This record gives sequence, structure tokens and C-alpha cells, in this order.
Amino acid sequence: MNTPGLARKRTLVLLNIASVVERADEQVLPAVYLFIGKALHATPAQLGTLTLCRALVQALSSPISGVVGNKVDRTHIVSFGCFLWGIMTAAIGMADSLRQAMIYSGINGIGLALVVPCVQSLIADYTPAEKRGAAFGVLYFTGALGGLIGGFFATNLGRSTVFGIEGWRCAFHLVALVSIVTSVMTMWLAVDPRKKLAGLISPLGDNPKERWTDDAESAFSSMKLPGVESPRRKSTLRLDLTPINTTTVESAPKVPNRKIWEDVLSVMRIRTFQIIVLQGIVGSMPWNAMVFITLWLQLLGFSDFAASLLMALFALGSALGGLLGGAIGDWAAKTAPDKGRIMAAQFSVACGLPLSIILLKGLPTEDAHGLTDSLAPRYALVMSLFGLLISWCGSANSAIFAEIVPDNLRSVIYAFDRSFEGAVAACGMPLVGIIAERGFNFEGHLAESHADAAKASLNAKALANALLVCLVIPWTLCVIFYTGLYKYYPRDRRRAGNGVAQDVKIMGSSPRPSPAAPVIVEVASGSSSNRLAPRASHGYSPIS
Repeated sequence: MNTPGLARKRTLVLLNIASVVERADEQVLPAVYLFIGKALHATPAQLGTLTLCRALVQALSSPISGVVGNKVDRTHIVSFGCFLWGIMTAAIGMADSLRQAMIYSGINGIGLALVVPCVQSLIADYTPAEKRGAAFGVLYFTGALGGLIGGFFATNLGRSTVFGIEGWRCAFHLVALVSIVTSVMTMWLAVDPRKKLAGLISPLGDNPKERWTDDAESAFSSMKLPGVESPRRKSTLRLDLTPINTTTVESAPKVPNRKIWEDVLSVMRIRTFQIIVLQGIVGSMPWNAMVFITLWLQLLGFSDFAASLLMALFALGSALGGLLGGAIGDWAAKTAPDKGRIMAAQFSVACGLPLSIILLKGLPTEDAHGLTDSLAPRYALVMSLFGLLISWCGSANSAIFAEIVPDNLRSVIYAFDRSFEGAVAACGMPLVGIIAERGFNFEGHLAESHADAAKASLNAKALANALLVCLVIPWTLCVIFYTGLYKYYPRDRRRAGNGVAQDVKIMGSSPRPSPAAPVIVEVASGSSSNRLAPRASHGYSPIS
């Protein structure tokens, strides 16, 4: 039987697969910068602009996902997004000029924009508040594994030829194929929890007595409403979406449809959202800048295999860091509900400052024999630790977002976060190339630079200096901006009431004012008692 529990597990697996493919798709392009630069005669700044096209369109298109995802089945949006980015990824692999690649890369960004916010909001809806940090940690873990696989695979394939086709083009085609398969699986098997529960519990009408199925009982039990017994022992469930406490509910008034712009404005006014977006703009710039690290390692003299292996270790560290950060965030939130996640995120960002200096300036570039690959173990240790410690913020921010808005606005808040952060932070990609060329004298396009060992060494130093500027300054600002959450996050969290048990009053007076109406549940069998359900059960519930 297709139970809610089975649908939940299947959907979560597919969402994580979509995250894997999404990150693999993002990492294929920077992983083959050297080979694209040679084939299309591009400079680092032009390659950064190529990536910027995708990231900028993705950021500007993200609100579409939030608005549409608030109205229709989100699994269909994820499926369409996977299909669109798959087609455009294949098109990039066939591009003959930098201009063509930019156009295809930009359209590819639309597909990515449709997927990410809906995946995050579905994860939040399917997960109880106290476990969201771990759930988002798993999401970032699987995504980082996708980046690891995509980057390692593409870098090693890039120089070869497969059936007469350049290897870097084959890398794009294979990722495109996997994306389309993921699209079909998501459309066929994934379930939006809104749609699932809507089919299990029908609205109260003229005949209030409902007939319960095993699926309905399971869904009801998973809501964990305080004081409400199983429907096996009580016969009637009545839902009233009004903000008053009554003793008898005869009918449920219709909830007026809010206009889209009202939903958007209600999210924009939340101070916690504004602060996280602000820190995210500067905090995401280093991650965008780090797409040049593979190229930097190759210019230093590392072989393609060694460079890809080092980036794979960095990605693996990031994947494990996502899991670790999510678990630490949940533990910190239980220990200090109003500041635990904030402290974990600040610590993670602060770790990036000394580690970036050590990586880019503190390690030797060649051994006593003038070789580079022999230094790989030192770089591997630093890059693994680097990835492990700087990747906690994503799970912390996503968990915080789920707590400061009603559940029906989660698609909106995730989408607009990606839009505002991505639009500005994407500038970090071409900025590295521009600073390297104009500020630190990076010379020539990549075909010339890689052929001349002396020039490659000088260009590697220029690129390292540019990377250091684009990492240290933004992360310093990010640590500072996070401090604003200590004032506003506790207030916004309590106003929304998500996951805050003390904001729910049971058996007595009316509830505290909330941005959304509470749910009054009447259980009738001989005698009746009214219970006020937690905010998380409005309309539908995270299924634990």
C-alpha cells in the first residue's frame, strides 16, 4: 500500500538525488575551465563571466519557483527544472563559441532556479522542526557528493577524446542524460505532502463525519497533535481555520486567498530574513570564487588527476561538513534555542579565514626537485579540513528560514533568498578573474599560459592573490553581519510559532497573536474537548 511513510521516504530520496545532479551540473563547468579556455580561447575573466551568466539568471529566476511552488505541485516544478537544465547542459557541450556557451548557460540557470527552492521547502515540510538541521545537513551532504563526482569525473575526462568527441563535451552530455532520467523519476514517483494530505483528510462540509483509512490514521498520528487521541478511538476530526476558540465547530469558513505580492512583502519585512540575505550575499561570494581553485592547482603544476583528487577531497570535506554542521546546529538549538544555530554558523565562517590564508599562501608550490604532485598530501589535508569546517551555514540558514515563516510561505522565502544572494554573490566569479588580470598581472589566455611553465607559475600566484581577496574580505563581513540575528531571530521565531512549543496554549485562553490562524481540533465521542494544534499543522503537517 502506498502509505504516507513510504511516499515520504521515496520523495526524500528523489529530492536528494536531484540535489546530487544539480551540484554535479554546477561543478562540471569550473572543473573543465582549462579545457574550455583552450577550446574557446577564453581568459579567466571570460570564463568567470560564462559562469556568471548561469548564476545571475538562476538568481533572477528563483522568485518564479517560490511563487509557482506556493500554488502548484512542487514535485512537478522540480521535474521540469531537471529536464530543462539537462537539455541546456547538453547544448553547452555542443557550443562552438563563448557566446553560444553563455546563452545556453543562462537558460540552464532557469532550470536550476526552479529546482533548488522547491527542494528545500519540501525537505522542510517533510521534517519536524527539531530534526531540520540534520535533514538539511543530509541534503547538503548529498549535494556535495554530486559536486565531488561531477568535478572529479569532468576534470579527468576533459583532456581525453571519446569517439572523436572532446572529453569535456562528453562530460556535459553525460550529466545531461542523468538530469533527464532524474526528471522522469521525480515526475513519476515523488509526492508533494500538500497534495497527499489533501486526499486523506477532506474539508469539513455538511456531513462532518469522516471515514478513516489506514493512510489517514497514519497521517493523523504523524501530526502529533497534543492531547488528541487516535481516530481508532475517536470518530470525528473537524478542522476550523479560524483564530477563535470555540466549543463547537459546525462549519469551517473559507480561508481567503492571499495575493502573491502580499506573501512576498510579508517575507521581505522579516528582519531575520533580511539579515541572512545580507550575510549570504557576502558569504556566498567566496564559494563562487572558489570555482577557480581547480584552475589554480593546474597552473601550479599539479596533474589533472591530482587537481581533481584534491578538489574531490575538498568536496568530500564539504559533504561531511554539511552533515556535521546540521547535527551540531540541532544540538546547539536544543541547548540554546535563540542563538545556538547562529553561533554554529559564525564559527564555521570564522574558520574559513585562517584556512584560506594557509591554503593559498602558507603551502609550498614545489618540492626540492621542482615537482608539485609530491606536495599533494599537504594540500589534501588542508583542503579536506577547509571543506569540513566552512560548510555549516547552509543547513543552519535553511533551518532558521523554516522557523520564521508559516509553512505555506517556505517556497517563497527559499526562492527569494536564492534570488537576492545569488544575484550579487555571483559577481564573485568574474571578479576573481578581473582582479587577477588587472590587479595582479595575470597574462594571456589559458592556452598560452598553460604551455609556458614560467608564465603559468606567475599566473598561479596572481590567481592565488585574487582568490585570497575574494575569500577573506567577504567572510570577515559575513561574521559581522551574523551578529544581528541575536536580536531579531528569537523575536521572529516566536512570532511565527514554528517549532516553539511555548507559544501554544492548550485548554484555556486564546492563543497568542500569530501571522497565521491556529487550528482548532474537535474530537467528538460522547464528550468533546478542544485542543489548539501547533502552528506546524496548519493545513498540512511535517510528517515525521
